[in-house]
Amino acid sequence: MPGDQEPRIPSTPLLAAAAETLRQLGPRRFSLTAVAETAGVSRGTVHNILGTRDAAITAALDHLSAGFIATLAAEISEHDTLAEQAAAAAVLISAHRRRSASTPRGINQSVLILLLEHGNEELIRRSGELWMPLVRAAKQRGEVAAEVDTGLASEWIMRVLFSFELLPPIRVNLDSPRSVRRFVCDHIIAGLGGASRDTQQVKEIPA
Repeated sequence: MPGDQEPRIPSTPLLAAAAETLRQLGPRRFSLTAVAETAGVSRGTVHNILGTRDAAITAALDHLSAGFIATLAAEISEHDTLAEQAAAAAVLISAHRRRSASTPRGINQSVLILLLEHGNEELIRRSGELWMPLVRAAKQRGEVAAEVDTGLASEWIMRVLFSFELLPPIRVNLDSPRSVRRFVCDHIIAGLGGASRDTQQVKEIPA
């Protein structure tokens, strides 16, 4: 099952079909036969390339994790400060949550929820690799206090961002990108001992 040490499988249309099947059906209903139907190949072909059912689930989770982090990385690369980068990630996750909100659980399940429930170790590893260099750069700019532990700060950001998927709206309007950006920019760096919002000079981003 996920977490077992399996060899990495190169990204292929078949692997993409396995990932889509897992997202659509969830781990309990996932089968090599369903993957074969999605991909339009025989079950034997799926087994020869992806291996057992458990190995196929692990490979599919890894594929989804890599895709999720790549999407985040592309979004935050458009911004210059850690506050703006985290805000952009929060906006993306909030939009992702809205698209999944009306879908029955276990069918077309949110990719992030699926990963957190069944493949979180790989997701956390990739998230750390994404955020740690950004935190280091922020420390060099003085946006984050120099004494802040880079690894712990990265974990703090990850946990905050994941909460946008896991927790329902309370006071922040998660349907408004502008509200999400402002909420993150106002608070996330303060938790890292950085400057106040007035001294961060965070750029106003239109909704």
